[in-house]
Amino acid sequence: MKRLVSYLLVPILCSVIIAQGPQAKQTAVGKDTPKTPTTSQPINAEYTKSIIDNTTDKQFLTELVDHLPLSATVPSPDKIIGYPVGTPNKLTYTKDQHRYYRELEKATQRVKTFVAPEKSEQGREQLTVVVGDEATLAKLGRYKEILAKLADPRTINDEIAKQLIAEGKAVYWASGSIHSTETGSPEMLMELAYRIAVEETPFIQQIRKNVIVMITPTLEVDGRDTMVDLYNYRKANEGKRVPGLIYWGKYVAHDNNRDSMGMALALTRNQMSIFLDFRPTVLHDLHESVPFLYVSTGTGPYNAWLDPIVVSEWQDLAYHEVEEMTKRGVPGVWTHGFYDGWAPNYMFYVANGHNSIGRFYETFGNGGADTQDRVVGAQANRDWFRPNPPTRG
Repeated sequence: MKRLVSYLLVPILCSVIIAQGPQAKQTAVGKDTPKTPTTSQPINAEYTKSIIDNTTDKQFLTELVDHLPLSATVPSPDKIIGYPVGTPNKLTYTKDQHRYYRELEKATQRVKTFVAPEKSEQGREQLTVVVGDEATLAKLGRYKEILAKLADPRTINDEIAKQLIAEGKAVYWASGSIHSTETGSPEMLMELAYRIAVEETPFIQQIRKNVIVMITPTLEVDGRDTMVDLYNYRKANEGKRVPGLIYWGKYVAHDNNRDSMGMALALTRNQMSIFLDFRPTVLHDLHESVPFLYVSTGTGPYNAWLDPIVVSEWQDLAYHEVEEMTKRGVPGVWTHGFYDGWAPNYMFYVANGHNSIGRFYETFGNGGADTQDRVVGAQANRDWFRPNPPTRG
């Protein structure tokens, strides 16, 4: 199931990242764009075999993720953590995730890492990763300056704004695993960073050239490591009762995603500090709860303090992604019917409340690294907002 999570997220993230770039009309994958990117770059055969073998249904493979490119100088995740992303029964601790990103940074000028201002309540560091082409990252400070000016229209006029937009680049921020029982995104994001850093298809080259990709590998670092401990204990002690994950961090469980107004937690304060430093165009939270991929738009009533443009952008991005995945034959990608879009205390309101776009995905995770039979129930029914429903078997 973790392969399912990974391979739904990777192509959609790539597609929407391109759509956010300054060359969106020319580079976004659309009806008239060739479906299959081509390159003479060699393929990592061993890793690719793991992708094929561990994908639960071949419908979830697309031309963007049915292989892994090979680099002679940049390590793929398996070279550092010891196994390909999506390997059954393998979850990765935060220290090993961070070790991988730092090895990427050593190997290529297309990756930089930054440590968040505060450590977690249990003393762990939180990492931010930035991926782009060499020229972009060499001028990262300038691009941050441009976004900061655009975020505060009191300091500029329309003419200056147009000049800054022409010079600047969009920042797309994918944030993994605020909810510790939702285990897939920290794995997938390692592979996504590698793909964007090394793949030489025109599709990925456009991402590197036009967009700055930010990644938070794991937001709730304390809960992630506790979750991995409990998962490994269960695998090593079949038949024994496993203690529950009472709190994910030191103080809270699921409601760590309800703290964007109170900012009582270090992870929330870090997220706000990082946002104000980079001023990303999009903050994208990654969650796991429903089949197979829900793309956030909300059903309404929308919060009255949201800018109408943001609400429209939610719709634009969501329907673009649903269409792209449906064209590729991937079942169960839908939008609209999940949450209302009102509550302002979700983490992604760090962006929605500051002239940026906050959004999220929900995929169908299992709370571990296992493939399981699941009953999807009414969420597999066809509806006006879900014309391509999840398959039942």
